[in-house]
Amino acid sequence: MSFTYASTAAARMLHKGLQTAAVERKLSLREIGRRLGYSQPVVLSHMASGRVPIPIARATDIASEVGLNGKRFLEAVLEQRHPDIDWGLITAPSRTLCVELERLARKPLDELKAGHQRVLKEAVEEQDPEARWISVAEVSAMQLLRELFPAVSTGGLSATDRNFLRTLADLFRETEESGEE
Repeated sequence: MSFTYASTAAARMLHKGLQTAAVERKLSLREIGRRLGYSQPVVLSHMASGRVPIPIARATDIASEVGLNGKRFLEAVLEQRHPDIDWGLITAPSRTLCVELERLARKPLDELKAGHQRVLKEAVEEQDPEARWISVAEVSAMQLLRELFPAVSTGGLSATDRNFLRTLADLFRETEESGEE
């Protein structure tokens, strides 16, 4: 039997959220319903199966209780309740750079790991990012520097190490120019 709201993203999200809460947090439907103040927890099952619509006013509470992203769940519930509205006009990112970054990350930027978020923030704050960040082609050189000079990641290269590398580079260039091998 197919219910009216069964094919909506909101019903699918709630169904998955209830399953995840049961498996990962050992929460029963009855416990989640109690926490949300429902006298009949089966109403959550009806919402998750698409038998009844999810109430907009309860969407963020439900999302929080079952471990869903509140914003995305609310958007899905709004779409479930008002499918005739083009919600993309409101919910779609307005900047193409954000859209491209989220496409590359395959997730919203605010769901990136802390390290990714930190690097993005540093790149944006940096006045001369090209001088600070290395290209993909330069990665192997940096890995070699880290191998040869383990403290480079935390303390940089000392003046002595920089002079040593310059001397080596000069010797290498002289050898190449003279045709020696």
